[in-house]
Amino acid sequence: MQLKDAVTTVMSTVALLFSAYSLYESSLRRPQLSVHVAPRIDYTDPDRPTAVREVFVLPLTLANDGARGATVLGINLEVTNPRTKQSKIFYAARLGSWGETPLKPFAPVVLSGKAIYSQALQFEPRPGETVPTILDQTGGDYTFKLTLDNTATGEGGAPLQFEMRIGELDYRNFQGTGTMAMWAPSFRPPTNAGR
Repeated sequence: MQLKDAVTTVMSTVALLFSAYSLYESSLRRPQLSVHVAPRIDYTDPDRPTAVREVFVLPLTLANDGARGATVLGINLEVTNPRTKQSKIFYAARLGSWGETPLKPFAPVVLSGKAIYSQALQFEPRPGETVPTILDQTGGDYTFKLTLDNTATGEGGAPLQFEMRIGELDYRNFQGTGTMAMWAPSFRPPTNAGR
């Protein structure tokens, strides 16, 4: 009889632990935010040559792997030129691709538990930024760092760091709603080798 009681106690304990873990994962786990950027982004400097107004357009996805909700109040982008060692800070100002109308300002993003949000965001220089242009005329590789500001923890977790490459800048591309593409250096488009 004692062996049967011991087996029952062990099984009950395992069931209780499994229930506690299930409760934690489905209801109690704090927000865990992550951000993902597409391998292609856009760059424009529409006011050139009279004034500098660099804008980066990033298609990105925010994911909350936690069970509780979180609100992303803002998203900051730091761009570093490895050749000049200068950095420039941008903020998420608007939603959508460059030239898209009507303009929609960035608003805080509410992510419930296990939710995702995908959108193209336009990043403008932060007011008071002293670096006039971060990109060289000749182009090259640049380092990017995205940081989320959220209400759940007062911070957005670890920043996402990545690199992008652009060719020689041709300001004729920026007339109207024109942009230039920047690509992740490691990105390789699919080939049609089977055709």
